[in-house]
Amino acid sequence: MNKMNSIEEELNRIRLEIYEETKDMSLQERTERVSKIADDAARKYGLHRIASVKNDVAKAG
Repeated sequence: MNKMNSIEEELNRIRLEIYEETKDMSLQERTERVSKIADDAARKYGLHRIASVKNDVAKAG
């Protein structure tokens, strides 16, 4: 049970940290932040981001 409390506390700390970082951002700024994080992760792991599954399937088909 202690392990779960520790994980929960860490998640709550991270949530508060993200909230503090983004609370004064506009929707556009938050969108850009998430996009940058996703781009960085995709580059790190060699992934390719697509705009939407629906659009990507239409292009392939």
